[in-house]
Amino acid sequence: MSFNHKKKFGQNFLTNQGQVLNKIMDISNVGENDVIVEIGPGEGALTELLLAKASKVYCFEIDEDLEKILLNKFEKNPKFNLIMGDILQADLKTILENDKNVKVVANIPYYITSPIINKLLEYRDKVDEIYIMVQKEVAERIASKSGKERSVLTLAVEYFGVAEYLFTIPKELFTPIPKVDSAFISIKPYKTSYTDKIREEVFFKYVKMAFANKRKNILNNLQSLGHSKDILREKMEVLGISPNERAENITIDQFIELALLFENLK
Repeated sequence: MSFNHKKKFGQNFLTNQGQVLNKIMDISNVGENDVIVEIGPGEGALTELLLAKASKVYCFEIDEDLEKILLNKFEKNPKFNLIMGDILQADLKTILENDKNVKVVANIPYYITSPIINKLLEYRDKVDEIYIMVQKEVAERIASKSGKERSVLTLAVEYFGVAEYLFTIPKELFTPIPKVDSAFISIKPYKTSYTDKIREEVFFKYVKMAFANKRKNILNNLQSLGHSKDILREKMEVLGISPNERAENITIDQFIELALLFENLK
């Protein structure tokens, strides 16, 4: 069946499929006991490999024009479960209620990368491992341990799990050819994460404040707390954080210490 790619859904499909898809399968290590969630299966190139290995595959597809193509290929396979609709609106707790060993393996729509990651981490009690293809610069940001690439998204992933940059996929391997290269990353969620140390809303309150203006140092960004610069400077120095430091160079443990310290000042 012929298919016209839709820009509104961020559809860029792999053309050199064998080389990249086999590498994805090797790294994600899909086994016969695994239940797979695939987001944006497209025309089913990766789906076919997943079905050959896993015990069950849930495919979330928003483009109704792809429904017939996917059903034509896989409808007779008992492992195949096509869910038409927006993954961001899906109730994964109900869908995956009776499933174990759940992995996400997908070439996700890049325009909703952050919402998808946040959604999957929200269901970390059901999702054991996440393997996704994203824009290269986003992958670098997510997996960065220090430096200017770090952002609120970096800290969000670190709060809930461990990210790893796995390999790069050149843009020329896609059709239509996108403007940027891609990368394959893994995120392995903690089952408890840092929630035992600090509440999620408190942690992200300070992270978002610290990153409010990346050109400013943390002292200036934290002024919105309502404390004087002298108080802010004194407390940060107690934690070994330079007031002139930028948020991108502060570790997650330092953010937690900082947040707890200032919360206790209230």
